[in-house]
Amino acid sequence: MPDQPRVPSVMTFVVRFWREWSAAGVRWRGRIQHVESGDAASFIDLNKMLRFLRCSGVMAEDESLQEREEE
Repeated sequence: MPDQPRVPSVMTFVVRFWREWSAAGVRWRGRIQHVESGDAASFIDLNKMLRFLRCSGVMAEDESLQEREEE
């Protein structure tokens, strides 16, 4: 059985959402921070937030499952 990377069973993130108003209209923005490491990312769409989570080791098995389904 291949060795799998060790990912903690519990990870803590802080996610903040806010609205911005401009001449183009209202849009939502966000920021996510991994509490233990302090790593953070800002985003304007949920895909960037999900990429941050995957890079942190969260949902990594979901990503490999998706890749297998696409083959």
